[in-house]
Amino acid sequence: MILLLYGGDEAAIRRRLRELKEQADGGTGMLLHNLAELEGRDLKPADVVAPAMAPPFLAPLRLVIVEHLLARYEPRGGARGSRAPGAWAELPGLLERVPPTSLIVFLGRPFLAEQQMRQVTDANPLVQLLKKVPGAQVEHYPALTKLQDRQRYIREEAAVRGIRFRAGAPRREELLPGEEPPPETDPAAYLAGILGGNTLLIANELDKLALWAMGREVTVLDAMRVCAGEREPDHFRMVDALMDGDLGTALEMLRRRLALGESGQGILGAVFERYRSLGALAALIEEGAPEADIDRQLGNVARFANLKQAAIQRARRHGTGAVREAFAILVEADRAHKMNEMDEDTALEAAFARLAALAPVRGPLATGRGGRR
Repeated sequence: MILLLYGGDEAAIRRRLRELKEQADGGTGMLLHNLAELEGRDLKPADVVAPAMAPPFLAPLRLVIVEHLLARYEPRGGARGSRAPGAWAELPGLLERVPPTSLIVFLGRPFLAEQQMRQVTDANPLVQLLKKVPGAQVEHYPALTKLQDRQRYIREEAAVRGIRFRAGAPRREELLPGEEPPPETDPAAYLAGILGGNTLLIANELDKLALWAMGREVTVLDAMRVCAGEREPDHFRMVDALMDGDLGTALEMLRRRLALGESGQGILGAVFERYRSLGALAALIEEGAPEADIDRQLGNVARFANLKQAAIQRARRHGTGAVREAFAILVEADRAHKMNEMDEDTALEAAFARLAALAPVRGPLATGRGGRR
């Protein structure tokens, strides 16, 4: 039997792997005598099949787990493109000889390559090749990339642990000194924002919440105080650092986003959108618009005094003139990448350096172009 087990949901892959080991053991306690775990980076096709040819010893199945082989053939874009199966093209014929008392699992967990987290996908040429083996089974557990999918997953996993979420904005008297509530009022939505699609991290933080709550309802304040994570994709803090001239923090967060697999174009678009909002706010301030108009422009941010004041101060310090310069910097970064004058990561870092240098010194509004100091 052949099983392809891969994707970006590592918690689901680990859970399924435990089930397969229990199935192979069958309650006999003989798993160690019937388990072969192979490192796929240096294997040859015959090395995969050989451990599966022997019958199981006092157990239902012989289990062979092949790890890191699928990752070798995962397309990674750029000049490299897809890697041809090469000598592995003979593997399907060899696998057809495997007896039904053996199970070979080709495991494709999330992996780090070229400083980015990646996952084995259906486009993998080795996956496509192995699918053609008669009787081969495919179990694909894709990453939770959509926010609504992460929220659904968190609610399901929380219910398994007996966690009961209670939505609602916290009252001011519930806050500790210096504590600011998050914009979300639903604990599941808050967790989906700070934990991203890392299902192992989600499981760990939900376990902590279950111990914390001990059966009582969990609020967004509980989640904020107990669970560790970073807002995904954390563009707000990254661009806030840029607008405050904190290049070190902005670059660190940029590199973290790229390492997690976020596209440069997505980051560039998010930064552009924040500067667009900053420009609209700066224009209202320069026109002397009433506070109600400013609140409408700020949206949910206007509900939180500290966030609102920080946004207004950034708009005053920059003014519309500096925002126009920021637009020009971002357009130039996009052009330089698309014209192959520099790679995407370098273009982004150069743009960040220019944007941080553009950020005016913090302080009261002074006269001059666009309100900049």
